[in-house]
Amino acid sequence: MHADLFGTLVSFALGYLTCHYNLVKQLYEACNDIPSTTHKRHLIYALFALTILFLLILYPLYRIADYESKRSEGYPYRTSAREHLQRRGNFLNLED
Repeated sequence: MHADLFGTLVSFALGYLTCHYNLVKQLYEACNDIPSTTHKRHLIYALFALTILFLLILYPLYRIADYESKRSEGYPYRTSAREHLQRRGNFLNLED
């Protein structure tokens, strides 16, 4: 429930900021200015640097998360949600 609410608030905030600052229009204008710019080499360097950062940071994080999830005892979720509620106690107590 809280994750859904948080996701909704974040998506609303990002949509509002995008609309308020005309980010889509600015991105479109920046893409249209690429053929007329004389600094195409700098653009290629920036894209190359972003790709390298992705490979050096995000991909290893994915690998570490995958390794840690398989290393934990609960992988692949051997207990059901009902068993968790019975062990911890049901706060709603609908059975009474």
